[in-house]
Amino acid sequence: MSITLQPLPESRRDISLDVLRGFALAGVLFMFCVNDIGAPKGYANSVLDEIVAWPKWILVESRMYTMLILVFGIGFHVQLEKARMQQASLVPVFSRRLIGLLFLGFIHAIFLSTRDILMFYAIAGTALLFVRNLSNRQLLIFISIVFLLLVTPVIPIFFDSPWQKANALVQPNNYKEHLQYNWQFFKLYHQIYLIYIDMLFHFLLGFWISKAGLLQKLKTSRKLRRKLLLITLVVALLLGPVNYYWFSQVFPGLVAKMPYYWQKFLAYTFARTVWQSWMLVSVTLYACILISLSVSTKANRLKPLAAFGQMALSNYLMQSLILVPSLLLLDRFNNIPPFTGLLIYLPVFAFQLVFSSWWLARYKLGPFEWLLRSLTYWNWQPMKKQLAAA
Repeated sequence: MSITLQPLPESRRDISLDVLRGFALAGVLFMFCVNDIGAPKGYANSVLDEIVAWPKWILVESRMYTMLILVFGIGFHVQLEKARMQQASLVPVFSRRLIGLLFLGFIHAIFLSTRDILMFYAIAGTALLFVRNLSNRQLLIFISIVFLLLVTPVIPIFFDSPWQKANALVQPNNYKEHLQYNWQFFKLYHQIYLIYIDMLFHFLLGFWISKAGLLQKLKTSRKLRRKLLLITLVVALLLGPVNYYWFSQVFPGLVAKMPYYWQKFLAYTFARTVWQSWMLVSVTLYACILISLSVSTKANRLKPLAAFGQMALSNYLMQSLILVPSLLLLDRFNNIPPFTGLLIYLPVFAFQLVFSSWWLARYKLGPFEWLLRSLTYWNWQPMKKQLAAA
């Protein structure tokens, strides 16, 4: 007799994962507001703009998407273990989940925002189903191969990247041309195959972290958290100047002078490895801090962030629903300096924190989580909470 996999009860949710997801999504919103919208052409940053731009590069850029992707891989392992305990197959359920993300991502990318990552999630996430039964050792070998594809110039050798063409497209400020822009950007953006490799690597790494029990050890061992926090803080502080001063300013000139291709190949690989290491070290540092806070006696203070993270899909899409029409209406695309972007970010983030807590006090799931879960389990899911009688 086949057993139908059922959703995880709310009482068994891992709050620390919601906190990590919420923190990462807050950073994604920050990047959109202070960076992705764009400043006017020829604009020179003011002092206030630089105060925002520097922490953005040092503390936020690229790290938040990395954290979100790692948490997705961890979540896959949680679902896999739940399926095994229920003696059910995860394949049909997770496949429908990926199809749902693919559909939502396509709608989001074409009708709202070019910053969509849901379609990349759906396509790259398919690989997780094929590696679900690998041992930890086999998984590490596979992760190593994917990492080499990520940091070496192998993919650029065989596939031309249309990133420059995509980046050269000018974001208009009326909706009809916005749709045309989105479609042109979409076609180019999804030919940048290195993005899929990057997502696959972090999906697999997150899966391995949970499968190997490292996340559980981090949650239960205060000594390990402190030790790892100190190490990652020191390494992050060292790698920051290296990436900015050496790789951004000195390194390109040195590579241009190298006479042999194999030298440039190794140099590029080394630079990409250091960059990826900096991202992972930074994410680990943030994870240590957030998990320490989430397991402490003062964890209640993180409840709004956890609620924000529990509704990550809804909040991610609502950010576009709130911001994109407003920016188009007010002629603000390519017209927002970093500090002005910060002033937009703060009220939107504050609203979503309050709204998430309010919503989850009344409903079991965010609106788009409910839609995705209903598709995933092929059954309309209960939405409203049964409030206890006084």
